[in-house]
Amino acid sequence: MSYIAKTIPVMKMRKTLLGLASATLLMTSFASHARAVEVQEVTSDGGITAWLIEDHLNPLLTVDFAFKGAGSATDPEGKGGLANMVSGLIDEGAGEMDSQTFRTEMEDRSISISFDAGRDDFSGSMVTLTRERDTAIDLLRLALTEPRFDDEAVERIRAQVISGLRRAENDPGDIAGKAFFKSIFGDHPYANPVSGTMASVSSLNANDFREFVRHAMARDNLVIGVAGDITAEELGPLLDEAFGGLPDKSDLPAIPEVTPKFGGVEVIQQDIPQSQAVWGQKG
Repeated sequence: MSYIAKTIPVMKMRKTLLGLASATLLMTSFASHARAVEVQEVTSDGGITAWLIEDHLNPLLTVDFAFKGAGSATDPEGKGGLANMVSGLIDEGAGEMDSQTFRTEMEDRSISISFDAGRDDFSGSMVTLTRERDTAIDLLRLALTEPRFDDEAVERIRAQVISGLRRAENDPGDIAGKAFFKSIFGDHPYANPVSGTMASVSSLNANDFREFVRHAMARDNLVIGVAGDITAEELGPLLDEAFGGLPDKSDLPAIPEVTPKFGGVEVIQQDIPQSQAVWGQKG
């Protein structure tokens, strides 16, 4: 395993991690320790790179990661909400473990693994006690490379998403947000809601989810930030274990360039006691 240790300015590190939670951990660490923060660029034997902040004050490890360009803006036509559904399903059973077994294993060992889909990226986070990190890394590997998408889990998560979409139909904040994105992005995919629509979510199936994983999650669009109780020498093999089984290259359509159009005003009449406003500005 080879690695390069560098002291990098805080602002550069924040930009490099593209908003990952590790940036927050970095600022927290910086505020709590009256010393310069050393950010190490760690490259595993398998060629996987991560940015590491060592902090041995507490026996905790956080691994935050994102797959760039794999957000809802790449959802195929008629399959809105695909990335979002995968984010809710990918840790609902993997490998030989069904959903209940997988979740119980995490809970019994105080391991947290979660995923989220935005418009641009598909991200994830793993938090574990140091003593459980080998198990946590193995569970993360399984979630990324062997998700099950069992019928029970699919229908349960689908029902949750559709329930949220029904509530959003009458929520002033959601109504205003949808109108805002439509007004500034027009027909661009950014205008589409991350959660999709009730019709599109109802049509999604396990094959759609497997296709998303196959095309979206790869090593060439992967960004990793690590913070906590681990050294650079220890981290390298864990990077290969967790992410080494991913394909070399992603296979997603490029998100088209777009320039937001600001300046318009749209009023939506609602029978509510207080107005809500959403606005944005250029720059």
